[in-house]
Amino acid sequence: MIEKILPGIFRIELPLPDFALQTVNSYLLKGDERDLLIDSGIDEKECRAALLKALRELDVDLERTDFFITHFHEDHFGLAPSIASNRSTIYLTFPEAVYWEDLGRWKAGLVHGLKNGFPEEELKKFINNTPDFLKKFPLDEIKEAVKFYEGRTPSRKTRFQIIGDGEILNVGKYSLRCLMTPGHSCGHICLYEPNEKLLFSGDHILETITPAIFLWSGDDQNPLADYLRSLDRVFNLEIETILPGHRRAFRNHRDRILEIKKHHCRREGEIASVLDVNGKSAYEIASKVSWNIPLPWDKFTVELRWMALAETLAHLKYMEQRGKVKSISQGSKNKNLYCSSC
Repeated sequence: MIEKILPGIFRIELPLPDFALQTVNSYLLKGDERDLLIDSGIDEKECRAALLKALRELDVDLERTDFFITHFHEDHFGLAPSIASNRSTIYLTFPEAVYWEDLGRWKAGLVHGLKNGFPEEELKKFINNTPDFLKKFPLDEIKEAVKFYEGRTPSRKTRFQIIGDGEILNVGKYSLRCLMTPGHSCGHICLYEPNEKLLFSGDHILETITPAIFLWSGDDQNPLADYLRSLDRVFNLEIETILPGHRRAFRNHRDRILEIKKHHCRREGEIASVLDVNGKSAYEIASKVSWNIPLPWDKFTVELRWMALAETLAHLKYMEQRGKVKSISQGSKNKNLYCSSC
């Protein structure tokens, strides 16, 4: 589906097969010399067919189209490397590039899951179902972009280009300012058009969905604290319309930010109510939390349980740094437990 937002700005709704979200948005901005596509959808045949059909209807020449990636989740980035031409530039942020540059973290993440209570048999299933996304990941190109950004000499030219906070992209009459909003991912970035008061928000702010905040193995960050700070940064902007990564455009971003903060406050209270002085694994805690999924915990897929664990760990990290939770390492059992600090 194609929706005209403003002259030269179009929302393209793309299907997400086998995803609970069902659809993802890509935004096309028509320029005088080059067009810009914000996010590209997942690398699946249904999504590819829908995007290419929409681009044909909008008379887009991929030879003169650049790509802006809000974050490296497969539903936002997956198609970009395969449909971008050799003349295209694919913009991404440095934290995202560095994070994904080391895919070895995935193996470390599986060990981390075991330490935090994820059942071994379930974890084996997850390993066997590792998404093809990782196999298709353009790691070599991204490494070359990182080299160039850091002042090192890349061995070859790459379509990827690192872009940072405050930089401006001009497309037609629109002037888009990059706004770093880490939280949903470590290098998530939005685009703000101050004249039209538009925010292309990616997954930073969604109207009917609360963006997931994950803590993965090897992260030395506090992603929930980062996310809440990023919400504060956006709160004071003059925004008339939010153009999100999922669902339709919406207004009243400040009301939505307050709702999201209340959600995380409720989640923290729920986690606190599960804790005791003896300690529980993050997996045990996650199993007692109410998730916005119409299934009992024992019916969750392995992928859903893995994400629930990562969200729970993000909350526990946030609570621990504020003195509300204590972590206990059972070295002999190679397990992490969390207990109330009271």
